[in-house]
Amino acid sequence: MDGMMRQLPAKDRPGKDAWLGPISLCLALLSWPLPAGGTALAVGAVACGVLSMATKTEYRLDWTAVTGTSVAVLQLLLSLMLLVMEARGH
Repeated sequence: MDGMMRQLPAKDRPGKDAWLGPISLCLALLSWPLPAGGTALAVGAVACGVLSMATKTEYRLDWTAVTGTSVAVLQLLLSLMLLVMEARGH
């Protein structure tokens, strides 16, 4: 790997890419209290978070992208668990 990767502060990301992490976190947090669209919001949060972490790799990881992705993955796992329990008749 290149020694220069992830050296710049995440807060210095230019343009619209700077908003991917905060959007991921907001969508992830909104996915919990909204039962109707929670799964869709969680999928959007994961997409924004992963996109934020995968692009502009010269910038450090944004804590909002990491947190948003993690919270959204937990929501998706819970939704999957509930779906499996319902399918098995519990």
